[in-house]
Amino acid sequence: MITEIEPQSQETNQIEIENALKTKGEKVQFNFTHLPNAKFPGFCSKETKEYFEKWGFSGHTYVERFSYDKYFQSYQINTFLQNFFNNPEVRSVLKVYGSLDQWGHLGEVKNIQFEELNKTVTSLDFFDKLEQNRIIRSDGTIIKCFDEYTDHFIVSDELRKCILMPEFETYDIFSEEDRKEFLFHIFQTLVLGGIICQYEDEIQKYFDISKVLYKDFVRVTRDSKTKKLNILSMVYKINDLESSLSPLFPIDHPQNFMYLTIDPLNRYVTIWYHASDNYYQ
Repeated sequence: MITEIEPQSQETNQIEIENALKTKGEKVQFNFTHLPNAKFPGFCSKETKEYFEKWGFSGHTYVERFSYDKYFQSYQINTFLQNFFNNPEVRSVLKVYGSLDQWGHLGEVKNIQFEELNKTVTSLDFFDKLEQNRIIRSDGTIIKCFDEYTDHFIVSDELRKCILMPEFETYDIFSEEDRKEFLFHIFQTLVLGGIICQYEDEIQKYFDISKVLYKDFVRVTRDSKTKKLNILSMVYKINDLESSLSPLFPIDHPQNFMYLTIDPLNRYVTIWYHASDNYYQ
């Protein structure tokens, strides 16, 4: 799950950091440009499209990428997001799902509610505990259970029980910090599915698609000397916002989401959005 890239020159980085420190405390205006030819090999692959259709995401999800013009530091995130969502070019590109298969656009945006996600996990070994706790079998088969209904979902196997139901002991195999990992969010999204979802009996495809999506959205490099991973991207989940036109989501539902990742090396902002006004589980 590692994407090797050429490091940006230290000289350029140092100049940008020094300039940013000089202007710290001053009001910064970030400008954004849409990148319509951005490549998402995982999201746009034939296999991903086929499984998105099966899992009920097709027609309800998209990705977009933008560039930005100034060195960004994490303490500037509130200003960054306000500038981003109120940028005319961003507004014209980003779509939000309404009702009856209608898409709209955000108007003037304020009161953005968001949370930062962890991005320390870069290996599918993170999910080994699923087999260790008899949620899946050694051959990858997901163990079934009697149907239960919780939080908008019918739970018919041990995997969804582990993800959704804190009253069961297997819920705790993933800590609260684990559940803040972006890789966990991607995996959970695929497992729970979209508007009408045909669930998998075996877990491997959930792993495969999670892996390629993660590589699309997060910039991970390996230090050539220490061989340690260096995760450059910052990841945020946009939970809600006030818009003068269409709302961000048509209804409040766990599978309606917007993720925003920032690649400070290439100055990219990537959006992954999914929403529906009905879910038939």
